[in-house]
Amino acid sequence: MGDKSAIEWTDATWNPIRGCSRVSEGCRNCYAERMAGRQINGAYKGLVRSTGGGWTGEVRFVEDALDRPLRWKAPRRIFVNSMSDLFHEKVTESWIAQIFNVMRSAEQHTFQVLTKRPERMRDLLSRWAASPGIGNGYGWVTKPLPNVWLGASVEDQAMADERIPLLLQTPAAVRWVSSEPALGRVDFHRWLYNTSVLSGEQTGGASLDWLVVGGESGPGARPFDLAWARSAIAQCRAAGVPCFVKQLGAHPHYEQPSGRMFCGAPQGLWARQPGCGAPSWSRSLVLRDRKGGDMAEFPEDLKVREYPR
Repeated sequence: MGDKSAIEWTDATWNPIRGCSRVSEGCRNCYAERMAGRQINGAYKGLVRSTGGGWTGEVRFVEDALDRPLRWKAPRRIFVNSMSDLFHEKVTESWIAQIFNVMRSAEQHTFQVLTKRPERMRDLLSRWAASPGIGNGYGWVTKPLPNVWLGASVEDQAMADERIPLLLQTPAAVRWVSSEPALGRVDFHRWLYNTSVLSGEQTGGASLDWLVVGGESGPGARPFDLAWARSAIAQCRAAGVPCFVKQLGAHPHYEQPSGRMFCGAPQGLWARQPGCGAPSWSRSLVLRDRKGGDMAEFPEDLKVREYPR
């Protein structure tokens, strides 16, 4: 993990925090947990269980990694804590303040933060904004950093309903959502427009600036209906919000006019796949890219990879 990344929407990853814990269904097949398990006797010792795998719930501050973005001179997009969650309950306020201080200093870069804990993010950053300088001596400022994009991960409608309003209440220059792994269609409309009054949500008039959508990959990957991506794109188009289709996942499918589920492309074979959707007839897909991230394999209308201005 470092100055290059295979994650389609970023250029590099930066992990000053290691370790995490599961909080929702989107964590079931956590890729970071699997990667950490390969270093169970190394960098992630004590952070992953030796029996059965999985996070222990402990986190660690990696002070040696803190200044890494300052040593990268060429501007790049940097995914912050791809192997953890910056707002995990065991990440101290002092650690978060130090990380924000680096992001402020490395103004040549764009930092992409994702959390499944937007309530803590909102509460902490709102308090800092209201009382500058309380960030444990690290000089927090009242205005959101223009090079820091704050985002929330949502896998389905329930998590969107819970997390996005909290994100929109958070002081930020850019607010975004990663709907990956997408486990169902999500109605994003009321967060793509300034409709907080109509929805009854107190968002201060904020709306989303970017939406990323993608299917699940890796062992145990769950199906991804291409209609979910098409819906996300259409909603973004209507609102004038950039959308990024990251990957189709290991098991993409779509519904045939007959009502059958089509899992894959014409070269696939009809197979009975109950997990693909009801009714259970589906078609398998053989991908060159096992995670479905090669845009050359996308249907033309899903070749959408846009960024906020």
